[in-house]
Amino acid sequence: MSDPRADKIRKFRLHAILFLAVLVVMIPVNFLVSPGNPWWMYFAFAWALPLFAHWLYAREIIGARR
Repeated sequence: MSDPRADKIRKFRLHAILFLAVLVVMIPVNFLVSPGNPWWMYFAFAWALPLFAHWLYAREIIGARR
């Protein structure tokens, strides 16, 4: 049986990798479509807040401890 804390950290890492992968695509698309309007920053900030909350949960700083 796997360690629940290790599973939380693994899921957070997957979330962070997905976040970075999407940004790697969105930033060039933004500069190709509308270079004067950095809308990718709004998207990144809106996703970074839940990502930070997920990090806090994975590190067991917040949430139920088992």
